[in-house]
Amino acid sequence: MSGRRQIATACGIAAPIVSVSAILLSILVAPPETFTWQGRTLSDMGRYGAPTFALFNGGLIVSGLLGVPFVWRLWLTSRNSVERLGVVLVTIAVVGMIGVGVFFLDHTVVYLDRSVHGVAAVTVFAAAPVASWVYGSGAALAGDGRVAVASFWLGNVHPLAWFIWLLTENDTANWVAVPEFVAAVALAVWIISLALTIRRRDDSEPDGPNR
Repeated sequence: MSGRRQIATACGIAAPIVSVSAILLSILVAPPETFTWQGRTLSDMGRYGAPTFALFNGGLIVSGLLGVPFVWRLWLTSRNSVERLGVVLVTIAVVGMIGVGVFFLDHTVVYLDRSVHGVAAVTVFAAAPVASWVYGSGAALAGDGRVAVASFWLGNVHPLAWFIWLLTENDTANWVAVPEFVAAVALAVWIISLALTIRRRDDSEPDGPNR
């Protein structure tokens, strides 16, 4: 059982690396008609027919699937009901990430008559910061100041990025990819920090993980 938990913890490190790597690689290889920072969203790289279609959407789906065992591990290590509520919100964000990849832009050309891509994207961007704040609150109640502070501040990065974008951009159709990317990196850093924290806890236990 401990082996399964160690693998699940490792998934918490791998999942964010996969998602951010897929986004960065897509940015690097995407032609200007597919993606520009000023005129496109990140999801445009996953639009049906785009050269980066498989790379972008595949990366998000694989990352989300890797996130599933990690949220199970995170649930097992939760110390109170507030942390567990935070884990539920992380799960919602993970499902939303998978949804962004599955329900890519223009997926109605392939299946479904109604696009649900926007719902999936909003789910990720809305659930992620709230998950950070709620889980951080639970960590604070558990007396874990390091996790609490990291969770609060990484959660704050999301709305701050969107707020700065709204203040500095008159046309909200421009530069949307910038706050999207900042939010994606903030979520990735937070998840990795949680996974590393769980790994340190396990390593500090003489008999291995017991939860």
